[in-house]
Amino acid sequence: MIWTLWVGILASLIGYVSAADAVQYRDPDTGLTFSQNFGLYKADGRGITFRVAIPSGVSQYTPYDAVVQIVVPNDVGWGGLAWNGGMTKNPLLTFWRGSNNAPILSSRWANGHTTPTTYNGATYTLYKTGTKSNSTHWQFTALCQGCTSWTVDGGVTRYLSARGGNRLAFAYSPSRPASNTNAAIQVHEVHGYWSHDFVQASNDNWDAAIARLQT
Repeated sequence: MIWTLWVGILASLIGYVSAADAVQYRDPDTGLTFSQNFGLYKADGRGITFRVAIPSGVSQYTPYDAVVQIVVPNDVGWGGLAWNGGMTKNPLLTFWRGSNNAPILSSRWANGHTTPTTYNGATYTLYKTGTKSNSTHWQFTALCQGCTSWTVDGGVTRYLSARGGNRLAFAYSPSRPASNTNAAIQVHEVHGYWSHDFVQASNDNWDAAIARLQT
């Protein structure tokens, strides 16, 4: 009973903080403008910051690249981002630090509520620009190709709208996987979702901005 109550309180906090924290963020390292949300995983206020940047002028029902920048507290074992707001049948990004503390980004997919497997439909290019760490947090910045559209059952293609909000989701686990992109991951302890404003994530001169980033 106490456990159920605590989970309910935490879930309500996640929804509240995520909605309240929807802001536009201009990153001084990359020069990109991001839309930012905060995923709370501890009742004491600890959470993961999720930022997305996209090109301006994207047509509806069109795939496009996106840059994701995530700020992660050091106590996170692994974290996850679901590009369509749930665990199943959409591109998943799982991330953790390897044995040398370098970021490991793993593209995954799950057809059901089972351990996600490697997904080749979305690829991540890690940038040195915007990737850093300090005594409390680490941050990575990466280009994702294949995260804003994907094919589901029956050959139907799903798209993320560049002109409004898209439901995204996150997961948190304190257990760190092994130091390879295909490592097994433990079941997450906390998950949450929010509507991420992609309008605030729009960037003019996208190609030039991306070309300046170091890989």
